[in-house]
Amino acid sequence: MPKKSNARRADGRIAVQVYIGMVDGKRKYKTVYGKTQKEAEQKAAELRAQLHRGVDLISTDRTFSFWAERFLKTKKNSVSVGWYRCLEQRLGHFTDRFGDAELSKIRLCDVQAALDDFAACNPYSGKPTSRKTMIEYASVIKQFFKFCAANRIIDRSPLDDLLTVPAGEPSKHRDALTAEQREWIINTPHRAQPAAMIMLYTGLRRGELTALLWSDIDLTAKTITVNKSYSYKAKSLKSTKTAAGTRIVPIPDVLSDYLRALPKTSMLVFPNTDGSYLSDTSWQKLWDSYMRVLNRKYGNFIGAPADKRKALPMVIDTFTPHCLRHTYATMLYDAGVDVLTAKEFLGHSDIKTTLSIYTHLSAEKSQSDIGKLNQYLQSTTKTEAENSAKKSAF
Repeated sequence: MPKKSNARRADGRIAVQVYIGMVDGKRKYKTVYGKTQKEAEQKAAELRAQLHRGVDLISTDRTFSFWAERFLKTKKNSVSVGWYRCLEQRLGHFTDRFGDAELSKIRLCDVQAALDDFAACNPYSGKPTSRKTMIEYASVIKQFFKFCAANRIIDRSPLDDLLTVPAGEPSKHRDALTAEQREWIINTPHRAQPAAMIMLYTGLRRGELTALLWSDIDLTAKTITVNKSYSYKAKSLKSTKTAAGTRIVPIPDVLSDYLRALPKTSMLVFPNTDGSYLSDTSWQKLWDSYMRVLNRKYGNFIGAPADKRKALPMVIDTFTPHCLRHTYATMLYDAGVDVLTAKEFLGHSDIKTTLSIYTHLSAEKSQSDIGKLNQYLQSTTKTEAENSAKKSAF
């Protein structure tokens, strides 16, 4: 008996319908197409095999953007605010690329091409993307496809372990403040000075400082207890970034003397003008003001052009609050504090984070030391040559 052949459509393709289940009491079918009867039947067989393995073919919306939104919703209350923002931004760039595409039609080569493009030109900055950020892009997209596979929207992730992370630009290490810049902080009164002093000499994160109470500071024992942080997005207190973030940090004398002299106008150590928590916007405005004051006091304006508003141009090397935390880590290294103790003081959950800082600083010191050796060898060689020339003259 001859095999059944489906009618050929006007566009030349052959259509085969596959029953995929009941929706609202009605039988639902999915149509696959092929240039030949054999191709159409093969696609229909693949579809039936997916149904047999439990893949959900009934969902009406199977686009990348729809499931990206669902993925983010599941993450919102299970990760930190900072990492959620990272997930949202990184996945958002993939959504811009694949938004309306059906998940089952996205291939490894498509995702690889997106990663390669991101490496060459970051969608956010327009510049080449750092290696660290490329690793984050790859991690996020892998998590997303595993989530879709776990929810049976696709049979399996097209990425598995085959996705190659482009090299990207070498990650840039934050520069620590110079001794001169640290003196700026000590010697320049400003409403942001208490924040700068505390972050510089204890390494507290911005959210940890915003949540800090005077009751957390023991000036007799010279310690600060860090046991909470402030969420700028939720506008409320939260636990520290990780369990390791809950810690007791010693206060050096220069900071304890400074804190003793500070007026206590609120329960908070660093409040807003009304005594409440500083918002993200207030922080930014305050820090910008602080940089302008430092610029006016310590900048060299000889030959520097002013802008159209006749304002002083920014000629100093400005720094962010997080640069102060990196400076604290650098001072711990320079003081000979061992890496395990530094990990505890900084509240790192993973020793690798502290080690990466110490390793980078060690490499910088090695370069500095070899520079000193080169200078010494050049000077001694020059002296020996001059002495030899003098002896030859006699």
